[in-house]
Amino acid sequence: MKHIIISPSSTIYTPYNAAALIGVLVLLKHALSLLSIFVCNVLRPARNLTYYGKWAVVTGATDGLGKAIADELARKGLSVLLVSRTPAKLAAVQTELASKYPTVSFRTLAIDYSNFSQQARAQVAAAIGGLEVGVLINNVGVSYPFCQWFHELSDDEVAGLLALNVESTTWMTRICLPGMIARKRGAVVNLSSAAARLPMPLLAQYSACKGYIENLTRGLSQEYAGKGISVTAHAPLFVATAMTFPGSKVPVEKRASLTTPTAKTYARYAVAQIGWGVLSSPYWAHELMLWVQERVPGPLMNYLTMRMHLGVRFHKKNKTLMEAKKNS
Repeated sequence: MKHIIISPSSTIYTPYNAAALIGVLVLLKHALSLLSIFVCNVLRPARNLTYYGKWAVVTGATDGLGKAIADELARKGLSVLLVSRTPAKLAAVQTELASKYPTVSFRTLAIDYSNFSQQARAQVAAAIGGLEVGVLINNVGVSYPFCQWFHELSDDEVAGLLALNVESTTWMTRICLPGMIARKRGAVVNLSSAAARLPMPLLAQYSACKGYIENLTRGLSQEYAGKGISVTAHAPLFVATAMTFPGSKVPVEKRASLTTPTAKTYARYAVAQIGWGVLSSPYWAHELMLWVQERVPGPLMNYLTMRMHLGVRFHKKNKTLMEAKKNS
Protein backbone atom coordinates (compact mmCIF):
# COMPACT_ATOMS: atom_id res chain seq x y z
CA MET A 1 0.00 0.00 0.00
CA LYS A 2 1.42 3.33 -1.08
CA HIS A 3 1.32 6.39 1.16
CA ILE A 4 0.73 9.83 -0.38
CA ILE A 5 2.72 12.50 1.38
CA ILE A 6 1.54 16.10 0.96
CA SER A 7 4.13 18.67 1.87
CA PRO A 8 3.08 21.90 3.64
CA SER A 9 3.88 23.86 0.48
CA SER A 10 1.50 21.83 -1.69
CA THR A 11 -1.69 23.73 -0.74
CA ILE A 12 -4.78 22.57 -2.61
CA TYR A 13 -6.63 25.56 -4.10
CA THR A 14 -10.39 25.25 -4.39
CA PRO A 15 -13.18 27.76 -5.11
CA TYR A 16 -13.84 27.81 -1.36
CA ASN A 17 -10.26 28.81 -0.60
CA ALA A 18 -10.40 31.55 -3.22
CA ALA A 19 -13.69 32.88 -1.81
CA ALA A 20 -12.25 32.86 1.69
CA LEU A 21 -9.20 34.79 0.52
CA ILE A 22 -11.37 37.38 -1.21
CA GLY A 23 -13.48 37.69 1.94
CA VAL A 24 -10.41 38.26 4.09
CA LEU A 25 -9.13 40.94 1.69
CA VAL A 26 -12.49 42.72 1.66
CA LEU A 27 -12.68 42.68 5.46
CA LEU A 28 -9.11 43.96 5.64
CA LYS A 29 -9.96 46.82 3.27
CA HIS A 30 -12.95 47.86 5.40
CA ALA A 31 -10.94 47.53 8.61
CA LEU A 32 -8.18 49.77 7.25
CA SER A 33 -10.68 52.39 6.05
CA LEU A 34 -12.32 52.36 9.48
CA LEU A 35 -8.94 52.71 11.16
CA SER A 36 -8.12 55.65 8.89
CA ILE A 37 -11.03 57.61 10.39
CA PHE A 38 -9.42 57.40 13.82
CA VAL A 39 -5.97 58.24 12.46
CA CYS A 40 -7.03 61.14 10.21
CA ASN A 41 -9.76 62.71 12.34
CA VAL A 42 -8.29 62.21 15.82
CA LEU A 43 -4.57 61.41 15.79
CA ARG A 44 -3.19 63.30 12.79
CA PRO A 45 -1.53 66.57 13.87
CA ALA A 46 -2.85 69.88 12.58
CA ARG A 47 -0.73 71.90 10.19
CA ASN A 48 0.86 75.22 11.11
CA LEU A 49 -1.60 77.44 9.27
CA THR A 50 0.57 80.55 9.46
CA TYR A 51 2.79 78.83 6.87
CA TYR A 52 0.11 79.54 4.25
CA GLY A 53 -0.08 83.24 5.10
CA LYS A 54 -0.86 85.73 7.85
CA TRP A 55 -4.54 86.18 7.00
CA ALA A 56 -7.63 84.03 6.68
CA VAL A 57 -10.87 85.02 4.97
CA VAL A 58 -14.10 83.56 6.36
CA THR A 59 -17.45 84.08 4.64
CA GLY A 60 -20.67 83.91 6.63
CA ALA A 61 -18.56 84.77 9.67
CA THR A 62 -21.12 86.25 12.08
CA ASP A 63 -23.10 83.15 13.07
CA GLY A 64 -22.85 79.40 13.59
CA LEU A 65 -19.99 77.56 11.95
CA GLY A 66 -18.51 80.64 10.30
CA LYS A 67 -18.11 82.49 13.58
CA ALA A 68 -16.76 79.40 15.36
CA ILE A 69 -14.22 78.72 12.60
CA ALA A 70 -13.09 82.38 12.61
CA ASP A 71 -12.59 82.10 16.38
CA GLU A 72 -10.53 78.92 16.00
CA LEU A 73 -8.38 80.37 13.20
CA ALA A 74 -7.60 83.37 15.42
CA ARG A 75 -6.73 81.00 18.27
CA LYS A 76 -4.26 79.36 15.89
CA GLY A 77 -2.56 82.71 15.27
CA LEU A 78 -4.16 83.91 12.03
CA SER A 79 -5.57 87.36 11.49
CA VAL A 80 -9.08 87.14 10.04
CA LEU A 81 -11.11 89.10 7.50
CA LEU A 82 -14.73 88.55 8.55
CA VAL A 83 -17.16 88.66 5.63
CA SER A 84 -20.92 88.68 6.07
CA ARG A 85 -24.03 90.67 5.15
CA THR A 86 -24.84 92.74 8.24
CA PRO A 87 -22.42 95.51 9.36
CA ALA A 88 -23.75 95.57 12.94
CA LYS A 89 -23.19 91.84 13.40
CA LEU A 90 -19.73 92.10 11.85
CA ALA A 91 -18.78 94.88 14.27
CA ALA A 92 -20.01 92.87 17.25
CA VAL A 93 -18.07 89.73 16.24
CA GLN A 94 -14.94 91.78 15.53
CA THR A 95 -15.11 93.37 18.99
CA GLU A 96 -15.66 89.99 20.66
CA LEU A 97 -12.79 88.25 18.89
CA ALA A 98 -10.39 91.18 19.22
CA SER A 99 -10.85 91.11 23.01
CA LYS A 100 -10.09 87.36 23.07
CA TYR A 101 -7.10 87.46 20.70
CA PRO A 102 -5.27 90.79 21.03
CA THR A 103 -2.16 89.55 19.21
CA VAL A 104 -3.90 89.10 15.85
CA SER A 105 -5.85 91.53 13.67
CA PHE A 106 -9.43 91.54 12.48
CA ARG A 107 -11.10 93.33 9.60
CA THR A 108 -14.68 93.24 8.39
CA LEU A 109 -16.36 93.44 5.01
CA ALA A 110 -20.12 93.65 4.48
CA ILE A 111 -21.13 91.66 1.39
CA ASP A 112 -24.55 90.35 0.41
CA TYR A 113 -23.82 87.08 -1.40
CA SER A 114 -27.39 86.86 -2.66
CA ASN A 115 -26.37 89.67 -5.03
CA PHE A 116 -22.66 89.05 -5.57
CA SER A 117 -22.37 91.42 -8.51
CA GLN A 118 -19.25 92.44 -10.37
CA GLN A 119 -19.11 95.56 -8.20
CA ALA A 120 -19.30 93.46 -5.02
CA ARG A 121 -16.60 91.12 -6.31
CA ALA A 122 -14.38 94.11 -7.00
CA GLN A 123 -15.01 95.27 -3.44
CA VAL A 124 -13.77 91.91 -2.10
CA ALA A 125 -10.71 91.98 -4.36
CA ALA A 126 -9.84 95.47 -3.11
CA ALA A 127 -10.26 94.41 0.53
CA ILE A 128 -7.84 91.48 0.23
CA GLY A 129 -5.45 93.23 -2.17
CA GLY A 130 -2.94 94.21 0.49
CA LEU A 131 -3.36 91.12 2.66
CA GLU A 132 -1.32 87.91 2.63
CA VAL A 133 -4.35 85.64 2.47
CA GLY A 134 -3.23 82.10 3.15
CA VAL A 135 -6.55 80.47 4.08
CA LEU A 136 -9.98 80.94 2.50
CA ILE A 137 -13.02 79.42 4.22
CA ASN A 138 -16.02 79.36 1.85
CA ASN A 139 -18.59 78.89 4.58
CA VAL A 140 -21.58 80.98 3.48
CA GLY A 141 -24.50 78.92 2.24
CA VAL A 142 -28.21 78.25 2.58
CA SER A 143 -30.52 75.24 2.54
CA TYR A 144 -34.28 74.87 2.26
CA PRO A 145 -36.31 76.27 5.18
CA PHE A 146 -37.73 72.72 5.36
CA CYS A 147 -38.04 69.73 3.02
CA GLN A 148 -40.08 70.53 -0.11
CA TRP A 149 -40.67 69.33 -3.63
CA PHE A 150 -38.64 71.29 -6.15
CA HIS A 151 -41.76 72.85 -7.72
CA GLU A 152 -42.80 74.17 -4.30
CA LEU A 153 -39.73 76.40 -4.03
CA SER A 154 -40.20 80.03 -4.99
CA ASP A 155 -38.07 81.54 -7.74
CA ASP A 156 -36.29 83.63 -5.10
CA GLU A 157 -35.44 80.48 -3.12
CA VAL A 158 -34.05 78.75 -6.22
CA ALA A 159 -31.95 81.81 -7.08
CA GLY A 160 -30.74 82.11 -3.48
CA LEU A 161 -29.63 78.48 -3.35
CA LEU A 162 -27.50 79.02 -6.45
CA ALA A 163 -26.13 82.40 -5.35
CA LEU A 164 -25.18 81.56 -1.78
CA ASN A 165 -23.94 78.01 -2.34
CA VAL A 166 -22.53 77.92 -5.86
CA GLU A 167 -21.72 81.44 -7.00
CA SER A 168 -20.21 82.65 -3.72
CA THR A 169 -17.75 79.76 -3.52
CA THR A 170 -16.83 79.98 -7.20
CA TRP A 171 -16.14 83.71 -7.22
CA MET A 172 -14.43 83.91 -3.81
CA THR A 173 -12.05 81.15 -4.86
CA ARG A 174 -11.22 82.97 -8.11
CA ILE A 175 -10.59 86.20 -6.20
CA CYS A 176 -8.22 84.63 -3.65
CA LEU A 177 -6.32 82.22 -5.92
CA PRO A 178 -4.00 84.70 -7.71
CA GLY A 179 -2.31 85.78 -4.47
CA MET A 180 -1.87 82.15 -3.38
CA ILE A 181 -0.42 81.25 -6.77
CA ALA A 182 2.05 84.15 -6.56
CA ARG A 183 3.22 83.01 -3.10
CA LYS A 184 3.08 79.31 -4.07
CA ARG A 185 1.12 78.37 -0.98
CA GLY A 186 -2.44 78.55 0.28
CA ALA A 187 -5.42 76.55 1.49
CA VAL A 188 -9.03 76.77 0.29
CA VAL A 189 -11.76 75.06 2.32
CA ASN A 190 -15.21 74.73 0.75
CA LEU A 191 -18.13 73.88 3.04
CA SER A 192 -20.04 71.00 1.52
CA SER A 193 -22.56 68.77 3.26
CA ALA A 194 -23.33 65.12 3.80
CA ALA A 195 -26.30 65.89 1.54
CA ALA A 196 -23.85 65.92 -1.39
CA ARG A 197 -23.09 62.22 -1.01
CA LEU A 198 -26.57 60.84 -1.79
CA PRO A 199 -29.65 61.75 -3.81
CA MET A 200 -31.75 63.95 -1.53
CA PRO A 201 -35.44 63.92 -2.47
CA LEU A 202 -37.20 67.05 -1.17
CA LEU A 203 -33.79 68.68 -0.74
CA ALA A 204 -32.77 68.09 -4.35
CA GLN A 205 -31.38 71.51 -5.25
CA TYR A 206 -29.44 71.89 -2.01
CA SER A 207 -27.90 68.45 -2.54
CA ALA A 208 -27.06 69.37 -6.16
CA CYS A 209 -25.41 72.64 -5.09
CA LYS A 210 -23.20 70.82 -2.59
CA GLY A 211 -22.43 68.18 -5.22
CA TYR A 212 -21.13 71.00 -7.40
CA ILE A 213 -18.95 72.16 -4.51
CA GLU A 214 -17.41 68.71 -4.12
CA ASN A 215 -16.73 68.24 -7.83
CA LEU A 216 -15.25 71.73 -8.09
CA THR A 217 -13.03 70.87 -5.14
CA ARG A 218 -11.87 67.60 -6.71
CA GLY A 219 -10.88 69.33 -9.93
CA LEU A 220 -9.18 72.32 -8.34
CA SER A 221 -7.30 70.09 -5.91
CA GLN A 222 -5.66 68.34 -8.85
CA GLU A 223 -5.08 71.58 -10.78
CA TYR A 224 -3.29 73.41 -7.97
CA ALA A 225 -1.55 70.67 -5.97
CA GLY A 226 1.62 71.33 -7.94
CA LYS A 227 1.44 75.02 -7.11
CA GLY A 228 1.47 74.47 -3.34
CA ILE A 229 -2.26 75.12 -2.87
CA SER A 230 -4.53 72.75 -0.97
CA VAL A 231 -8.21 72.69 -1.95
CA THR A 232 -10.50 70.64 0.28
CA ALA A 233 -14.22 70.22 0.90
CA HIS A 234 -15.67 69.52 4.35
CA ALA A 235 -19.00 67.69 4.55
CA PRO A 236 -20.53 67.94 8.03
CA LEU A 237 -23.75 66.34 9.16
CA PHE A 238 -25.75 68.07 11.92
CA VAL A 239 -24.05 70.68 14.10
CA ALA A 240 -25.80 72.42 17.00
CA THR A 241 -26.47 75.79 15.37
CA ALA A 242 -29.52 77.98 14.80
CA MET A 243 -29.72 76.63 11.24
CA THR A 244 -30.03 73.07 12.52
CA PHE A 245 -32.48 73.99 15.30
CA PRO A 246 -34.45 77.01 14.03
CA GLY A 247 -36.61 78.65 16.66
CA SER A 248 -35.18 76.50 19.46
CA LYS A 249 -36.59 77.46 22.86
CA VAL A 250 -33.31 76.53 24.56
CA PRO A 251 -29.77 77.62 23.64
CA VAL A 252 -28.66 75.56 20.65
CA GLU A 253 -25.48 74.51 22.48
CA LYS A 254 -27.67 72.57 24.89
CA ARG A 255 -29.04 70.57 21.94
CA ALA A 256 -25.56 69.17 21.25
CA SER A 257 -24.85 65.44 21.47
CA LEU A 258 -22.15 62.98 20.51
CA THR A 259 -23.28 63.03 16.86
CA THR A 260 -24.36 66.70 16.84
CA PRO A 261 -21.40 68.68 18.19
CA THR A 262 -21.43 72.33 19.17
CA ALA A 263 -20.11 74.77 16.58
CA LYS A 264 -17.02 75.29 18.74
CA THR A 265 -16.25 71.56 18.88
CA TYR A 266 -16.83 71.12 15.16
CA ALA A 267 -14.62 74.13 14.37
CA ARG A 268 -11.67 72.63 16.26
CA TYR A 269 -11.87 69.46 14.19
CA ALA A 270 -12.45 71.39 10.96
CA VAL A 271 -9.49 73.75 11.38
CA ALA A 272 -7.26 70.79 12.31
CA GLN A 273 -8.13 69.25 8.91
CA ILE A 274 -7.11 72.28 6.83
CA GLY A 275 -4.46 71.27 4.30
CA TRP A 276 -5.20 67.54 4.58
CA GLY A 277 -7.03 65.42 2.01
CA VAL A 278 -9.59 66.46 -0.60
CA LEU A 279 -13.03 65.37 0.67
CA SER A 280 -13.66 64.73 4.34
CA SER A 281 -16.07 65.16 7.21
CA PRO A 282 -13.77 66.58 9.90
CA TYR A 283 -15.71 65.60 13.01
CA TRP A 284 -14.95 61.93 13.71
CA ALA A 285 -18.56 60.86 14.44
CA HIS A 286 -19.75 62.40 11.16
CA GLU A 287 -17.04 60.61 9.20
CA LEU A 288 -17.99 57.36 10.90
CA MET A 289 -21.67 57.87 10.04
CA LEU A 290 -20.78 58.52 6.40
CA TRP A 291 -18.61 55.39 6.43
CA VAL A 292 -21.62 53.34 7.52
CA GLN A 293 -23.92 55.12 5.06
CA GLU A 294 -21.66 54.26 2.12
CA ARG A 295 -22.04 50.57 2.96
CA VAL A 296 -25.84 50.55 3.02
CA PRO A 297 -27.41 49.48 -0.31
CA GLY A 298 -28.41 52.52 -2.38
CA PRO A 299 -32.11 51.63 -2.85
CA LEU A 300 -32.50 51.19 0.92
CA MET A 301 -30.83 54.55 1.67
CA ASN A 302 -33.02 56.25 -0.94
CA TYR A 303 -36.16 54.74 0.62
CA LEU A 304 -35.15 55.75 4.16
CA THR A 305 -34.22 59.27 3.06
CA MET A 306 -37.50 59.77 1.25
CA ARG A 307 -39.48 58.55 4.25
CA MET A 308 -37.58 60.83 6.61
CA HIS A 309 -38.00 63.90 4.39
CA LEU A 310 -41.70 63.23 3.84
CA GLY A 311 -42.07 63.20 7.61
CA VAL A 312 -40.43 66.63 7.78
CA ARG A 313 -42.47 68.02 4.87
CA PHE A 314 -45.78 66.98 6.41
CA HIS A 315 -44.94 67.89 9.99
CA LYS A 316 -47.75 70.03 11.41
CA LYS A 317 -45.50 73.08 11.74
CA ASN A 318 -44.25 72.84 8.16
CA LYS A 319 -47.72 72.25 6.73
CA THR A 320 -48.72 75.53 8.32
CA LEU A 321 -45.67 77.28 6.89
CA MET A 322 -46.41 75.91 3.42
CA GLU A 323 -50.00 77.14 3.55
CA ALA A 324 -48.77 80.60 4.54
CA LYS A 325 -46.24 80.50 1.71
CA LYS A 326 -48.92 79.60 -0.85
CA ASN A 327 -51.22 82.35 0.40
CA SER A 328 -48.48 84.95 0.13
